[in-house]
Amino acid sequence: MPQSWTAFLDHSLQRTAEARRIRVRRPLELDGLIDFGSNDYLGLRSHPDVLASLHHASQLAGARWGAGASPVLSGYSAQHANFERALAEFSSTPAAIIFSSGFACHSGSVACLAGPGDLILSDQLNHASLIDGCRLSRASTVIYPHADADFVRCYLQQHRHQFDKVLLLSESIFSMDGDAAPLVSLSEIADRYDTGLVVDEAHAVGIYGQRGGGLLEELHLQSHVLAKFGTLSKALGCVGGYVAGEEKLIDYLVNHCRSYLFSTAAPALVVLAAQRALQLLVNMQDERQSLRCTARLLRQRLHDLGLGSPIGDSPIIPVMVGSESRALALSRQLWERGIYVPAIRPPTVPEGTCRLRVSLSTSHTPQHIDQLVSALAES
Repeated sequence: MPQSWTAFLDHSLQRTAEARRIRVRRPLELDGLIDFGSNDYLGLRSHPDVLASLHHASQLAGARWGAGASPVLSGYSAQHANFERALAEFSSTPAAIIFSSGFACHSGSVACLAGPGDLILSDQLNHASLIDGCRLSRASTVIYPHADADFVRCYLQQHRHQFDKVLLLSESIFSMDGDAAPLVSLSEIADRYDTGLVVDEAHAVGIYGQRGGGLLEELHLQSHVLAKFGTLSKALGCVGGYVAGEEKLIDYLVNHCRSYLFSTAAPALVVLAAQRALQLLVNMQDERQSLRCTARLLRQRLHDLGLGSPIGDSPIIPVMVGSESRALALSRQLWERGIYVPAIRPPTVPEGTCRLRVSLSTSHTPQHIDQLVSALAES
């Protein structure tokens, strides 16, 4: 390795270690532990019907694992087309497009939807994939205060005339705080100022809406957005990402989104498993209502302990700690009591906002919740 690169890598890793932010990959053996670290909100990654669909598909004549090529070459199959139609119907949009990675979906789509001469207004707490898309786009980007619709309205009132196109970019349910964006207000602002509203529903799909379509469905706002982003790796329990919208938008992404054009398509077997998960998800009304009820109750119990969890019903529940050392110590103590809750620290969250991130799922029993509350009360 060149000497300059050795010095750079050694110095960078040393500084990361000194800041106590070194991350080490290791297999986590969660057998026997209560897992509060997964985004598998509805338990579909281990659902027997989803696993059976994989087994059945692998037995078909001509079955292959890898797609082998980009979707615009030979990687796009009838299975991909069928699933995209199902996602479009699920999202109440004319069309959809699937990516082999949620990160590539979000970052690549944002990057190609805006450019020089355009403006992106992006929520302060948006996911890293959305942030990277803003950077790659080379558009003027304004990071607005978290969930501050009034700031967005005032900014567009003063500056909309300076830009060709404008994107307004927000998660619906935020991945680290579990709170909801003011989508009604944002949609009204977008309509008034000729702005494309793009909503990332990664942590809302499966949980909100009568059919699990997300917060846009629950608020009847599906027709008010330029694009809905989603993931196959959270409530659907698989892997990949998707965009739902008008056919012209999807055709544009097919022709201009570099992370789609230059990536191998998702394997057809993954697509078939995700399609089966989607079929199950739309009929899980009882499960999502029960999960939201559990989330409200747990938030109240944590609030009563003085742990300051915000009120709401998202299954993402932050236990705010502040310091990194305290968050890591609490996570360790819970692990020793048979409970896995990850400690979240910079750069994932801002300085001074370290936390434990509790992720609820339908697999958690009342006894699991009691054990978590008791362990936190004694920590």
